[in-house]
Amino acid sequence: MRSIGMLAVVTGTLVLASACSDGGGTPPPDNIAPVANFAVPACKINVACNFSSTSTDDQEVTEHSWDFDGDSNADGNTANASFTYETAADFNVSLTVHDAEGLSHTKTSTITIAPAPVIPPVNTPPTAGFTHACNAADCTFTSTSTDEAPGTIATYEWSFGDGATSDVNHPSHSYTVTAPTDFTVTLTVTDNEGATAVVTQTVAVAPVVPVNTPPTAGFTHDCDAADCSFTSTSTDVDPGTIATYAWTFGDGATSELNNPSHSYIVTAPTDFTVTLTVTDNEGATDVETQTVTASPPPLVAQGCTTSGSRVDCALDIAVRSTVMLTLSGISCDLLGSRITIPPPIGDQVFLNVCLRTAGESIGIFGGPTDSRIVFEAGSQVWIRFNQGRPDSGDPAVGAPAGHVTGTFPNWTINFEDGGNPGAAGEPDFADVVLTVEATEVR
Repeated sequence: MRSIGMLAVVTGTLVLASACSDGGGTPPPDNIAPVANFAVPACKINVACNFSSTSTDDQEVTEHSWDFDGDSNADGNTANASFTYETAADFNVSLTVHDAEGLSHTKTSTITIAPAPVIPPVNTPPTAGFTHACNAADCTFTSTSTDEAPGTIATYEWSFGDGATSDVNHPSHSYTVTAPTDFTVTLTVTDNEGATAVVTQTVAVAPVVPVNTPPTAGFTHDCDAADCSFTSTSTDVDPGTIATYAWTFGDGATSELNNPSHSYIVTAPTDFTVTLTVTDNEGATDVETQTVTASPPPLVAQGCTTSGSRVDCALDIAVRSTVMLTLSGISCDLLGSRITIPPPIGDQVFLNVCLRTAGESIGIFGGPTDSRIVFEAGSQVWIRFNQGRPDSGDPAVGAPAGHVTGTFPNWTINFEDGGNPGAAGEPDFADVVLTVEATEVR
C-alpha cells in the first residue's frame, strides 16, 4: 500500500514532500493533474448551445464543472452540457476538471453570442373588394380593399367590362346601353411590395330613361247664353302624349272628352269655375282653371208661342222663387202629349198628360244633381206643351196653341192640343189646363 504524506500543487507543478513505504521495492509514479480542454462551439442567441469536454488525465477525469456565462456559478457538471444564451454579448466559458485524487485544472475561453438576425416580415397580400351603385347607366364604384399594416395599397386597376378602365380608387363610369345589360367589373389592387389581389362583380345597368316633362293644360270656351263649348289647347312635349282629360264644369257635371259641350241650368247670369286636368301617357298631370259665365235665354214677352207641334210659354218671375205645376183640367185624348221644361233645364214634368189625373202637382227639378230649381228675380220660367198624335181613325191634328192668364206668383195656362180640328167648339183651349204657382225663396 502506498501513502502520500503531503501533496502540493504550485503553479501547475506537483511536488512530493515526503513519502514512506512499508517495505522495499519500486515506489508508485507521481499523480499528474488533469488537463481541462474544450472547443468553443458556434452558438446562436436563444438556441441551446452544446459544449463537450475533451479534458485528459493520466488516470481519469472524475468531475466536471462548467461556468458558461462567467458569473462564477456552476451551470453544468457533466462532460457534455448545454446552455442557452438569451443575451447578445461576449461570455467567459470556464471548465474545471478534477481527478480521483483531487487534482484539478481550469480552462477559460471566450464565446461571442451575436444578436438574433433581423428577419424581415413576410408581406401579406392585400384583400380586394368594392361596392357599386348605379342610376340607370351611370355607376359609381367604391374600393373597400385593405392591406395589412405596414403595407399599403399602391395601385388600383379597374376594368368595367365594356373596354373602359380606370386607375383611381373610387371611379365613376357611364355605360352606353339600349337595353338592360350585365357587365363584369374587375378590380386588381397591388400593395407597396408588389403583392396583388383581384375581385370581380357583375354590375347590371339599364338605359337612361328620359325625364318625363309634364303636360301643359289649357282650354278656351265659348258660351251662347247657358250653352257652352270647351276646346282643350293642352300640349305635351314629344314623345309624350295626353292620355286623359278630366273636366269639372263647376255645377257637378263632368266630362272625359277633349272638346266637350255643356249646358248650364241658370235663371240669372252665373259664374262657374271650370277645371281641366290632363294626364299624359306617363302619368304626369297638369291643371287649368277658368271662370265661365253662363246666362239664361234672353227674356221675351210673357205669353205663349207655337212652333210646329209644340207650344212654349214664358212666365215672368218677380222675386227669387221655386215653381209648382198642377194639372187643374184634362180634356184630351191625343197619345203622347206631354208637358216639359225645355233645355237647359230639360225636366220631364207630365208625360202622357192626357192619361193623367187632374189635381196632380209637381215641382221643377234639374241639373247634374236633379235638385229643385230656384228661379232668380227677373228671370223667366219656360213651360212647353208637346203635341201628341191622334188615335187610328181620328182626323189629323191641327196646330196646338196656348194662352196665359194671371201674373206673378199665380198663372193659368190653357192649352189647345189641336185635336179634332173643325169640330164644334174647337179650338176650346180646355184640353190641358195648367196652374202655375211661384213660392218665394229667401
